[in-house]
Amino acid sequence: MKTLTALITELENAMLYIEQKNAAISQVSVGWHIEHSLLALIKMITATEHSNPAEYKKRFNWKRTLVLTTGKIPRGKARVPSSVKPGDEVSEATIKPLLEKAKQKAELFERLSNDKYFTHPVFKDVKLNKARRVIAIHTIHHIKIINDILKP
Repeated sequence: MKTLTALITELENAMLYIEQKNAAISQVSVGWHIEHSLLALIKMITATEHSNPAEYKKRFNWKRTLVLTTGKIPRGKARVPSSVKPGDEVSEATIKPLLEKAKQKAELFERLSNDKYFTHPVFKDVKLNKARRVIAIHTIHHIKIINDILKP
């Protein structure tokens, strides 16, 4: 699986097409997918960074297991939490600072201790080793949508 830094670079490379849409693929623009992916990545890493390992609750979660096993998130099934939903105006000016912050967070993420975790709205508590994979799978999910929007 690609590193988070490599995935952020793929999102950055799609910046040329931020206004492109294809309603047959997605109701929102390429820029929306880039911004959402960056917001989610930053939020998940920040939550992991600030987690208290003593509060971690281990429990089985079939949706998490399914996504981690298949490496895919089904399209059109989830609702975007407001905390990672892009605003009405998506532009280079809103995305550029997020790209820089995401790069810093990805670098920091590699130095976190293995007992750190984040709490996902669907997957619940996700330890660092699985968190890395969840973040990557989510980002790849949106990169695939972006690529489909851009297909001729």
